[in-house]
Amino acid sequence: MFTQEQACDHWETDIPWPKDYVDARAHLGVDHQYISLDEARGLLSPGCSVVLQIPGHWNGNDIALAHWPIGHTYRFEKAHRLTLEAAQAIGNTPEEAVIWPVAYLEAKARRLVHKRDMNIKEALQGTGIELVRPRKQRKAWERPLNCHGCGRFISWDGRFLNDCQNCGANNCP
Repeated sequence: MFTQEQACDHWETDIPWPKDYVDARAHLGVDHQYISLDEARGLLSPGCSVVLQIPGHWNGNDIALAHWPIGHTYRFEKAHRLTLEAAQAIGNTPEEAVIWPVAYLEAKARRLVHKRDMNIKEALQGTGIELVRPRKQRKAWERPLNCHGCGRFISWDGRFLNDCQNCGANNCP
């Protein structure tokens, strides 16, 4: 996090995002790399709150969780919560759904913002912050060339085709 002054004194490739804008679009997600069924089993006890993971559904690294009445979500806070007994009564096999204790996933959840929810023009509207446009880097063949003999501009392709029309110098590499 930076002050507005610090955010505006930045590299031309850096983009300052207003914190309130980002916070309004943030949600919790659970990365499959940081969870373990072996660790979680110890937290499963009668009456505990659980959520169901939909196997085979991912959003990058984030697991999909059941969202009733139908469907799934990648937002942990929108996942349907059940008691352990209710989840077991559904009779889902591990291939259909994986039971996770809410307390375990809460500890492993991380704050995320999806790119599709972000719009820099909308975010900076009314803040007084203007983006610095990065200078376009020219490709080698777009850069002007000078004749080795007289210094006049010559085209990239023209240096291979003809000698300089002004001084007759050969400009091939």
